[in-house]
Amino acid sequence: MKRKIFITFITLVLIGIITTGVLALNLYRMNHLYSIEERLITNSKLIREFLYSLDEVNYDEISELYSDNVNARITFIDRTGKVIGDSKADIRFLENHKDRPEIKKALKGYTGISQRFSESLGYDMLYVAIPFNKKGSDLAVIRLSVPLVNIINFNRALLKYMAISVGAGLLVALILGIRYVNNVTKPIQQLTVATKKISQGDYGERVYFKTEDELGILAENFNTMSEKLRNTINELQDSNTKMRAILSSMINGVIALDNYKRIVFLNKAAEEMFGLDTEKVKGKHLLEVVRNNVLDELIQKLLAENKRSKQEIEVHEPRYRILNIHSNPITLKDNPNRKIGVLIIIEDVTEIRKLERLRKDFVANVSHELKTPLTSIKGFIETLKEGAVENKKVRNKFLDIIDIETGRLTALIEDLLMLSEIENKHQMAEMEEIDVNKSVGEVIQILNEIAKSKDIELINNVEENIPKLYGKRTWFKQMLINLIDNGIKYTPAGGKVEVIGYRTNDFVIIKVRDTGIGIEKKHLSRLFERFYRVDKARSRQVGGTGLGLAIVKHIVLSFKGKIDVTSEVNKGTEFKITLPVKKTDK
Repeated sequence: MKRKIFITFITLVLIGIITTGVLALNLYRMNHLYSIEERLITNSKLIREFLYSLDEVNYDEISELYSDNVNARITFIDRTGKVIGDSKADIRFLENHKDRPEIKKALKGYTGISQRFSESLGYDMLYVAIPFNKKGSDLAVIRLSVPLVNIINFNRALLKYMAISVGAGLLVALILGIRYVNNVTKPIQQLTVATKKISQGDYGERVYFKTEDELGILAENFNTMSEKLRNTINELQDSNTKMRAILSSMINGVIALDNYKRIVFLNKAAEEMFGLDTEKVKGKHLLEVVRNNVLDELIQKLLAENKRSKQEIEVHEPRYRILNIHSNPITLKDNPNRKIGVLIIIEDVTEIRKLERLRKDFVANVSHELKTPLTSIKGFIETLKEGAVENKKVRNKFLDIIDIETGRLTALIEDLLMLSEIENKHQMAEMEEIDVNKSVGEVIQILNEIAKSKDIELINNVEENIPKLYGKRTWFKQMLINLIDNGIKYTPAGGKVEVIGYRTNDFVIIKVRDTGIGIEKKHLSRLFERFYRVDKARSRQVGGTGLGLAIVKHIVLSFKGKIDVTSEVNKGTEFKITLPVKKTDK
C-alpha cells in the first residue's frame, strides 16, 4: 500500500508538472513564433513603404542591402511568380514562385504566411509575404523569411529549463511524499502485519499506535476484536478436537449433510467404507459420491417427514456391502423446529449377514449330509427287525450297506472335526519343521495302492532338496492326501495324477495335476465352499463328504499361503499351492 500511495502521489505530481510544462512550452513557442511573424510583417511593410518612394530600383541590390538590417532573407517576386531579387540566392537559378502558398495569397492582396523546407537554402524557413501594388512597377510581392533553426533552438532552451524545473519540483515532491506516505502508512502496516499473523493462527495479536483520528479508533477496535477472536477460536478448537477424536474413533461411518443433501462432514470409517476423501467430496451432492438411489430416497423422506429412520441397504461401490443406515435430522439447540441437515450413521453388517448365511447353509448342509446315511441305516435296521435277519444272504448285504453308511458318517464327522481344528488358530501354536520331499513321498506311498486299483499312475515330480516349511506336519500331509485322493477319484482308468514341487524366490510351489474329467469354469469360484459339489450324484458315488477342498483351503491359509485352480473339461485339473519358505507368524 505504501508503494501504491507513493507511486500515485509521484504520478499526480508528474502529471501536474508535465501538463503545466507542456502547456507553458506551447504557449511560449506560439508567442515567440507570433512575435517573429509580426516582426517580419512589420519589416515587410516598412520595405514596401520605402519602395513606394523610389522610381527606379535594383531589387537584387535592395534585398542584399536591407537583409542584414532586418535580419531576414528578402525576396522580390513579380506578378508572374518570377524572382526579381533575393538576398541569399542567385536569382538566375531560382525557380518560379507562383505556386508557393504565401505568394498565392499575397497575389490575391492578402498577407501570406507559411513554413516549409527551402530547396535553395537546405533548411526549414518561415515565410511572410505581402502584396506590392505600385502602378508601373514589376514588383508584385515582398517576401521576408527567417530560418526555423532559431525557433527550434529557442524551444530546446525552453524545454531544457522546463526539464530542470520538473526535476527540481519532483525532488521536492519526492522528499515531502516520502515523509507523508510514511506517516500515513505506518499504522496500516502494523495492522497488515497483525492481520497476517492472525491469518497464520497467531490469534490475539495487537497493534500499538495511538492517534486521535479514525486510525486510532480502528486500532482500538482491532485489539478488542483480536482478543475475543483468540478466546473464541481456542474454545472452538478444543471442542472440535474432542468431537473429531470421538467421531474418528467410531467404527461406524458418520456422514453429515445439509438440507440440500450436500456433504458437510465424513468420519474416517465412512471414508473407508466408500473409498472417499473428505476434502474432495465436501460440498458435493450425496448421490454424486454414493451412487445409491435407496439411500437418496431415504434421505429425501427424512427431509420431508423430519423423523428418525432406519433401513438396510446394499451398495456395490467401491465393493459390495450390506449397510444398516440410521438417519436423524440435525436441529438447532435454540430452535429445535429449524432443521439444518441430516446425520447418517452407517453400520457395516456385511460380515454379520455373511456369517448368518454361512451358519444357516452349514447347518442345512450338515443336517442333510447326516440325514441321508442315518435314514439308510434306520431303514435297513427296521427291515432286519422285520425278519430279514433270518436270511443270511440278505442280512450280510444289509449289514455291509450299514457298514458303508457308518463309514460315511465317520468320515463326515472326522472332516468336520478336522475343519474345526484348522479354523482354531491356537492349534498352530507349535510350529514344526516339514520336510516336503519326505511328506510327499509318504502320502504317495499311502495312496499308491488305491491308485493302482483304479489303474491310475501316481507320479512324484518334486525337486530334490526343497526348502523346509514350518507349520503342522499332519495338516500339511492331510492337504496333500485330500488333493491327490481327489485327483484319483475323478480321473478315469489309465489316467495320471502328478505331484510337482519346486522353489521360486521365497516360496515353495506344489502342484497336483490330474488327467481327470475336469471342472466347468462356472464352478471354479465356489469349489472351496463347504459341501459344494460340482456333480452331487458322482461325489456320493466316489465317497466324498464335500469338505475335502474346504479343508485344503483352510490348511493353506494357516500356512500363510494361497491356492489357485485351473481346469478344462475332459482334460484335467491342476491345483497350485504357494507357501512361504520362511517361518510363518503364529
